[in-house]
Amino acid sequence: MHFLALLLVVVLMWLTPLRTGLPLDLPKYWVGLVVRHGGGQARIGGVLLVLLPVLLLVLLQWWLQRNGLGFFGLLLFALVLLACVGRQDPLGELAAGFERAWARGDEAAAALVAEQDLGVVAEGEQSVLAEVRAVLVREVLHGYVVTVFWFALLGPVGALGYRLLRVLADASGTNAAGPAAALVHALEWIPARLLAASFALVGHFDHVRAVLENVLFSWDVPSDELIHSAAEAALQGGSQRLADAGDEGVLADTRTLLVRALMVWAVVLALLAVLG
Repeated sequence: MHFLALLLVVVLMWLTPLRTGLPLDLPKYWVGLVVRHGGGQARIGGVLLVLLPVLLLVLLQWWLQRNGLGFFGLLLFALVLLACVGRQDPLGELAAGFERAWARGDEAAAALVAEQDLGVVAEGEQSVLAEVRAVLVREVLHGYVVTVFWFALLGPVGALGYRLLRVLADASGTNAAGPAAALVHALEWIPARLLAASFALVGHFDHVRAVLENVLFSWDVPSDELIHSAAEAALQGGSQRLADAGDEGVLADTRTLLVRALMVWAVVLALLAVLG
């Protein structure tokens, strides 16, 4: 059922306006509600309170399975996954304004757009461009890869738990953000390294291997830093472009790399579904 729900969500995101998930970001709304009412000020208690919907989801899954409501279970899986995917569109409109400004040759305007739309603050054209690429890679990791990884292993409980912790870890001014960030690091550790390995498969393998050689199994290296380094090596390790000749956008190679990496994940998940 996990693979069927994942396939259904992919189709819905591809063919409908649900490209960025459900219109209402329910996990973010719940975390905001907990934080606003002071629940996030307790370190461990705040985390447990934020994860309360996971318990309710477990009970709902058990009730549906107990009553043989498989179709509704499939819909539940799909809806939860749609609620947990990233709210950005790193493979589409995210950074499109930056790309248009860069294509006009107006690097100053591109840097301003990057700061306003993406929160990128850097000195120098190449630094700004590298940070924008990092934003795209990070959004794919947080919004798609880690969510799908835990969904494939644990079902909607895994996807919802990660999404709630990710939002809480990003919240400022709350004591529960620290423990949540530690849990998020643990949940992202394996998926980030698998994504970095997929960059090596679809990009410049030797350069990615050289970058990852001493840090791949290091617990202390943040996931965002690891995949950014791997993506940069995959993109800049050779002279040939990854994107098609007709796509001249400054971020075309980055999006091509990300799409190819996600295709590797799709093939592996399909094989596991067939064999399992």
